Amino acid sequence: MKNNNQTTATLVLRIGIGVLFIIFGIMKLAGGPATWAFLGGTLQTFGITVWPAFWGFLASLTELLGGIALVTGLLVRPAALALLMTMVVATAFKITSGAPFAEISYPLAMGIVSLYFIIGEGKVAPVKA
Repeated sequence: MKNNNQTTATLVLRIGIGVLFIIFGIMKLAGGPATWAFLGGTLQTFGITVWPAFWGFLASLTELLGGIALVTGLLVRPAALALLMTMVVATAFKITSGAPFAEISYPLAMGIVSLYFIIGEGKVAPVKA
């Protein structure tokens, strides 16, 4: 069983990362079809060229709903898996487009943290007094 410090640290990480995903998800959703088409177009890295606006919308929605799942502690593992897949695509796109490491590091780090929530305990209960 985890001690209180580990539980608190994981809770802070889960909520903090969740809030970031919520903010970026809202921003991408608010960008509308042009933003979604760009985001979905990043799947060309994997040879997927159909329905870019649909895939971009889905990625944006994944960030929003995945962030909400992290913050609330509900369905953390499935949400983290969806977020990890989204971050793998984003990281691969950044790498193949020649982006500097400063731009690659964000989706890479978010993917690593998502992986932590998949293989770790997933949901962390509130700290007990």
